Amino acid sequence: MPSSTTFSPIERRDDFIPVIVGGDLGAYAVGREFYEAFGVRSYCIAPAPISAISRSTIFDVVPLRKMDAEHIRETICDLARTAGGKRLFVTSNMDMHVENIARIRDSLPQGVVVLAAPLDAIHAVDTKESFARLAAEHGVRLPKTVNVSLAGDAPIEPWPDAFPVIVKASSSVEYVPARRRGFDKVYLLQSQPEVDDLFRRLREVGFSGTMLMQQPVFGDDTFKRSLTVYIDRRGELVLDTGAQVLLEDHKPDMIGNPVTMVTRDLSAFSRGAVELLRSVGWHGPANFDLKVDERTGELFVFECNPRLGRNSYYVSASAVNPMWLGVKDLLDEEDLPLFTHRETALYSVVPLRLALRYLSGDLASEARSLIRAGRAVNPTKAPFEHDLRRNLTEAAIGLNYYRKFAKYYPRINATGI
Repeated sequence: MPSSTTFSPIERRDDFIPVIVGGDLGAYAVGREFYEAFGVRSYCIAPAPISAISRSTIFDVVPLRKMDAEHIRETICDLARTAGGKRLFVTSNMDMHVENIARIRDSLPQGVVVLAAPLDAIHAVDTKESFARLAAEHGVRLPKTVNVSLAGDAPIEPWPDAFPVIVKASSSVEYVPARRRGFDKVYLLQSQPEVDDLFRRLREVGFSGTMLMQQPVFGDDTFKRSLTVYIDRRGELVLDTGAQVLLEDHKPDMIGNPVTMVTRDLSAFSRGAVELLRSVGWHGPANFDLKVDERTGELFVFECNPRLGRNSYYVSASAVNPMWLGVKDLLDEEDLPLFTHRETALYSVVPLRLALRYLSGDLASEARSLIRAGRAVNPTKAPFEHDLRRNLTEAAIGLNYYRKFAKYYPRINATGI
């Protein structure tokens, strides 16, 4: 652990241990937030975490081959028994594991705190059909959407509007087995035969869930937005901040994941989103995916994620450290004020030179200005990470993005897919 002369947390403490379920980029960001807030190392429960975690200064990896709710529960109980009287603060930044830790919350030992919304609240928003009903009730606008059940073998009604059409799963958790078989996260299809072929192949591998056919909202990556909020244990909004996407990943299995963002104040939209969450008894963080239609200027919401989001480190750069917020709310039971967009920052997990290739005009000028001002952040590049192999691996991952973008997104297009 770096010495206090080279690193100072917001508030150094050693009365609890963070436990993060999952081992991806989003998990690393949460671990970094814990470390920068309190100077504490985190346990990472995962079968094979990314090298940014496995060779990190701030993580202790707890390998777990079978990541279901019961095995996660057993592992957390084991950690609690060896914690030396310290409390455990459990969270996740992956949809399936947020649901898992919410499900096992009441069966964990006393002194274990779980940062996750109630399970019934998660279920109210985690399928896009139920989320659409809630959105309509609270004035939150969604693109035109048709729900398609692949259960059984009944013929499926054709898409009733003009093509192209976006096709994606209603539930990301339910769709995981299909993703593992090579199906993409999102499809932009140009004809009904393409739609029919996709649904046929999904049925052939045993997928019987619900797919969505959705009217595209036109505009490149820069028309997308991310809103992150936190509703505390009292039901009070204590975090309201956001970002404009500048560039997304375009590898087929990663579409929809922003890789470069600039922080923004999105409070003009957040009221309806927050009331939607409150209506289902939400407590904890949530992240909304949004997009502005370049033709009309209308703002549409695509989905609500029951977690901080993969790119949560932009919240630290813009408003407040979200793990400091979570600990103060749930562990210390402090009544907090509302934290909002405080300053503009550039967030990127790809090389800045690559991101700038896709920007022009005012956005390019703003990005360059933020870089010159030292207001650019990458969640995996931290001053306290000194492992040479880890940092060389991260550098290689960064360089590999040049190849990926040359292959999958050589030039900007009107839909961002």
